[in-house]
Amino acid sequence: MAVEGSLYHTHVVNENGLVGQSFVEGNEGLSLGVSSSLVSASGTNPEQFIGFALSTCFNATLRIVEQQRHMPQDTQVRTRVDIVKDTMGYKFIVDAQIMFPNENQEDAQAVLDDALNQCPVAKLLKANDNVNFRIVNAFNDEDAESYGE
Repeated sequence: MAVEGSLYHTHVVNENGLVGQSFVEGNEGLSLGVSSSLVSASGTNPEQFIGFALSTCFNATLRIVEQQRHMPQDTQVRTRVDIVKDTMGYKFIVDAQIMFPNENQEDAQAVLDDALNQCPVAKLLKANDNVNFRIVNAFNDEDAESYGE
């Protein structure tokens, strides 16, 4: 049963951890092979799922904010996800790079701030010390840091 007021409702099921398939309940054909990034096996891993979710949802939200401000909708988002050892297992380090090809720094920052408060995935992640959102002129790994360490 969906939460009251839900605009969309789904169940994604995983029955075997990092070996096998994850699938959308009730939607035959929508399944993905899953694996761990720490072993050599085919399938999509949790790091990739987080990267896909954040890049897709956040860029869509950025473009909505740009549209509301009558700006070109031309942002691009590249999300790097690393897994590192933690004191109790592992943790993800997430670095979302955002390119605004046609905006000045001040306007880009205003759009970014609005999108951080509107995007459901960004809302889940933004308060975490291991997650960073940054405006870049070009996608790169040069300024990447180890957040939360």
